[in-house]
Amino acid sequence: MVAGAILLTWSLVASLIVRRDPGANALDRWGFTIFHSTGHSTWMVRVTELGSLSALVAGSALAALVAVGRDRPRAAVCLVGPAIATLLVEWVVKPAVGRHYAGVLTFPSGHVTAIASVSTAWTLAVPRWLRWPVAAVALVAVLLMIVAVVGLRWHYVTDALAGAVFGVGTVLFLDGALHLATNSIGRPLSHRPPG
Repeated sequence: MVAGAILLTWSLVASLIVRRDPGANALDRWGFTIFHSTGHSTWMVRVTELGSLSALVAGSALAALVAVGRDRPRAAVCLVGPAIATLLVEWVVKPAVGRHYAGVLTFPSGHVTAIASVSTAWTLAVPRWLRWPVAAVALVAVLLMIVAVVGLRWHYVTDALAGAVFGVGTVLFLDGALHLATNSIGRPLSHRPPG
């Protein structure tokens, strides 16, 4: 929960900075020189499909199924956490920040938020002995999405990075908060702290 809170705090600070100065910053300009515009690269467009609504729903549901036998609160977070992260980005954060690129709201990237949140759900859903390999695959998926959305010129680099941080932070925070709440509820009254 602490890691999630730190990432969400970073997202809030970055959102306030970008809201104040929505143009491309030095990191964005550098990113555009590293990730050259590719027009409509077929492989990049295919990568962005991992951030689609159907991929979000399927990935979340499957992660929940993997987790439900071991950890019901975690399964619940795997099921709804990525949707919450993505809906918050699209309906709250993007309109509040107001950064436009190519005529659309872009900060943070919804595609990157979706893949980062589903990837985090999967990393939490699997047994501990599988977490590092799943986290490695998840990192590659998120990095490919960042390259794709920047290479296609859908987003600035900072949009993509903010999407990753927000997606991971939301799922981690919800997982920690739900576990804290269910552990508090499950304790006998004699073991609860007073007040």
